[in-house]
Amino acid sequence: MKIFFLTISLFFTYRIQAQSINHHKLSELLIQAKEYNSEAVIIYQNGNLVAENYFAAGYADKKIEAMSATKSIIGLAVACILTEGLIDSLDTPVWHFYPEWKQGKKKDITIRHLVHMTSGLQNHPNAGEEIYPSPDFVQLALAAELSDTPGEVWSYNNKSLNLMAGVIQKITGKRMDVYIGEQLFSPLNITDFTWTLDHAGNPHVMSGCQIKPKDFVKLGILVLNRGQYNDKIMIKPEYIDEVVKPCPQFPGYGMLWWIDYDENISIVDDEIIDNIQTAGIDSSFVQKLKLMKGVHPTNEAFLSQLRKVFGDQYNEIIYTTLLGKHKIRKREFKGNVNYRADGFLGNYLIVDPQAKLVALRMISYDSFRDQNDNFNSFKTLVNELIQ
Repeated sequence: MKIFFLTISLFFTYRIQAQSINHHKLSELLIQAKEYNSEAVIIYQNGNLVAENYFAAGYADKKIEAMSATKSIIGLAVACILTEGLIDSLDTPVWHFYPEWKQGKKKDITIRHLVHMTSGLQNHPNAGEEIYPSPDFVQLALAAELSDTPGEVWSYNNKSLNLMAGVIQKITGKRMDVYIGEQLFSPLNITDFTWTLDHAGNPHVMSGCQIKPKDFVKLGILVLNRGQYNDKIMIKPEYIDEVVKPCPQFPGYGMLWWIDYDENISIVDDEIIDNIQTAGIDSSFVQKLKLMKGVHPTNEAFLSQLRKVFGDQYNEIIYTTLLGKHKIRKREFKGNVNYRADGFLGNYLIVDPQAKLVALRMISYDSFRDQNDNFNSFKTLVNELIQ
């Protein structure tokens, strides 16, 4: 049964339970959510349920693939491991679990590097070309060469992160999804979930968790409450703080959670273009990059322009051309922060600590039609909910 609450009486209820919610903005958000084929939208504010809506092919008990938002679940699993005292710190070297790495620069790679995306391991942005064809995602990561010195460069890296399935199993003695089910999900009363495995039996880390939206949103509530759920401390507050602490190499990322600021400015200037041109990069790429020149006031605006200039496969084009060796923008972050789990197709879990708000949007291939269904404006509309 689909739920679409847009009545005057219900807005009256919203005002009683969460007086700071702007009901006109909420109406706009829900209308757009339906237009963009969202399967689920759930919003909590001040501990109260503000909206739970299902559209398109969505319904209350349907599990939806969290896509890359799965990564943020792993971040919380690592916080559980720290809370249990199963490792001394995130700076534990990976070679403690895989002795074959106790050589060269790989011996310097730590758990922190894996979960901060700063391992320096070689990576290809198209998982379909390199990762999915592999029968063993953990061994693929172990065999990867280094493209950067560990700890120096932030680079979004699906391949290196998949190694955490092996690391977590070696730390806990349990397969990663089993550990998460027992230590993270069970105390949240999350019992109905599935996890994609590779052919070797390793659970995917870069994606792979199928979960009900009404359960996934609980993880946002856990983060908002700094590790407490239903008056029980599940994760020590200091380790939730670790999850959402900006990475030194890139302040827009924490421990597998994105960090959004009031201002996220991208700048493409002559220095950026000159550096790439001097490096002998293909002239046609440089000419396209010149079309990006200027100040982009939001990350969404920058990505939108990238698509216009380079096409929908801009990530792969940029990686193939630059091999991760050159930056195509300068970034400035300012203001208050939100925390976000983010996945392919437009799966978002947003935590706004200032507004005490948690907002979830999920969609599957059952409802996704085209790029518009990514519902990129969801994050902006969430930010406008509070008066």
